[in-house]
Amino acid sequence: MILVKQNIYVFTAYYTLIIMKNPIVLGFYGKSGSGKTSLIIKLIKKLNKEGYNIVTVKITDKNIGIDNKGKDTWKYSKAGSKLTILSSPVETDFMIKQNKSINKILKQIHNFGSYDFVFIEGVHDKKTKKIRLGDIKERENTVLSYKGDFDILMQFIKKTRMCKK
Repeated sequence: MILVKQNIYVFTAYYTLIIMKNPIVLGFYGKSGSGKTSLIIKLIKKLNKEGYNIVTVKITDKNIGIDNKGKDTWKYSKAGSKLTILSSPVETDFMIKQNKSINKILKQIHNFGSYDFVFIEGVHDKKTKKIRLGDIKERENTVLSYKGDFDILMQFIKKTRMCKK
C-alpha cells in the first residue's frame, strides 16, 4: 500500500513539474464578430468545471490598454514607471508599458503559477497551434477549423492534452 502511495506521489510531482509547467498553448483567429471571444469564454467555463487552470491572452492591433487616464496607475506610467502594479481586494494587475512577443509572454506566465491551457485570441505567430473560426484565410500551423461543433472542439482539446502527458 505504501508503494502505491509513493507512485501516486511521484506521478503527482511529475504532473505538477512537467505537464502543468508546460501548458497546452492554442491560438484562436477569425474575422471580427466570428465568435472568438464567446468560444473562448465557453471553453474556459467548461474546462474550469473539469478542474483545469486556464490562462487567456488577448492580442490586438489596436492602440488600447486597460489603464484609465487620470487614475493613479496611469499617472505612474505617464511619469515613466515601466511596470505598474495595482493590488486591490479583488485582483492584482501588472501593467508593463511595452509590447511583448508571445514567446516572452508565455515565459512570464510560468512565473505566475501552473496552468493547463493558454488560449490566445488574435494570434499571428507561426509557431503557435491555431484554431480558425469562420471564412478567413488559413494561417500557418492551423490545427483545426471550428465549424460550430463544440463537442468536437472539446474532444480535440482533451486529446491534445492527453498527448502532451
